[in-house]
Amino acid sequence: MSRIVFNMLTLLIFSGIAISLFAQVVILPGIAADEVRHFPPYEPYRVPLLAVGIAFIACAQVSLAALWALVFRAQAGIFFRPGTQRWVITIGAAVGVATLLTAGFFLYLTFVGIPMPDDMGDLGLWMASGLGCFVGVALLGVVFVTHRLVGRATDAQTELDGVL
Repeated sequence: MSRIVFNMLTLLIFSGIAISLFAQVVILPGIAADEVRHFPPYEPYRVPLLAVGIAFIACAQVSLAALWALVFRAQAGIFFRPGTQRWVITIGAAVGVATLLTAGFFLYLTFVGIPMPDDMGDLGLWMASGLGCFVGVALLGVVFVTHRLVGRATDAQTELDGVL
């Protein structure tokens, strides 16, 4: 990997972490306060939904940090060495937690519901959270396959190092 690609990926990853941190601290609480101000029946749901949103973004931040560790290992030429799989597992765990949060939100919307000013907002939120569950499961599949491939390649590299 060239130094320019590594620097660009590092810049993008750390920008994503910084932007998501700003979203956790400023944007989500502001949106929650505005929604309660415009539609008072949201008040009992504000804190729990805000906590779920912040936790979901934290999962994305953990994934980005683990991705940076993988990019760093690739740049250093130690990608197929022992220790790489722990970062892939970290990404998988973060995606798994985010998927569970989305599934919990989907189930809550399905069986309990949240008051909405119109019926279409309720349906759209329900459909989006259902789609998020499918996307999360698909990403877990990709991470599982990546974990297996990295494991096999690491084993092959270790065996090759032993031969040489």
